[in-house]
Amino acid sequence: MKLSRIYLIICGFPLAIQLLLAAPTFSETLYTWTDKNGVVRRTYYPPPPDYSKRSAPAQESSSQRTAQQNQVEIYVTSSCPYCKQARQFFESRGISYKAYDIEKDEQAAARKKKLGSEKGVPFAIINGTAIHGYSPQRYTSALK
Repeated sequence: MKLSRIYLIICGFPLAIQLLLAAPTFSETLYTWTDKNGVVRRTYYPPPPDYSKRSAPAQESSSQRTAQQNQVEIYVTSSCPYCKQARQFFESRGISYKAYDIEKDEQAAARKKKLGSEKGVPFAIINGTAIHGYSPQRYTSALK
């Protein structure tokens, strides 16, 4: 009896991990629709096809509104791998940003020097907060 429990735990654990990793992801679109009983439903998946005429996506999600409200400037160089990661961070979240290459733009290099005395890139200014280096945690906290 004990052996079968141990065998189940040993074999079942990797299977459970695989199921968790293969779990479906949900979009951030929130659908509001009324079912046939008159109950208003809010789901992250679209309603059944026969309800599509009565459904509509809810207003913009908070992350979409946030992406449009942020002011982000980033000072980079073309050869910097961390600069590429910083750009990918903002792009993957749909956050628009203005990038300045300090190797190619002398005025941008002068602005960066004035804004932050530390050397190195990336240097981001997110909603007025200066952040030296690539730091997803600090970027996230500076975003509205």
